[in-house]
Amino acid sequence: MEELRESFENQLIYLYDEKLHYEKKLGSSDPKEIVTKFRELEKQLIYLYNIKEKYHKVSSTELKISEIKNVFVEKSRWERSF
Repeated sequence: MEELRESFENQLIYLYDEKLHYEKKLGSSDPKEIVTKFRELEKQLIYLYNIKEKYHKVSSTELKISEIKNVFVEKSRWERSF
C-alpha cells in the first residue's frame, strides 16, 4: 500500500512540474488555450507560406532601388517581365 501511495505522489509531483513547465514556456497550462495558440500559429504560417508562393524574392540591385536589400515581387509579374 505504501508503494502505491508513493507512486501516486510521484505522479502528482511529475504532473505539477509539467504544468509549471508549460506555464513558463507557453504562458498557460490549459490544454484548450495551448491548442488555440497552436491553431493561431498554424493560420499565421499558412498565410506566410501563401505570401511566399505568390511572390518572388528579387535582389534590389536588379530593380535599382537604393537603400533596400530585397523586395518581393508577385511571381506572375516577375515572369512576364522576362
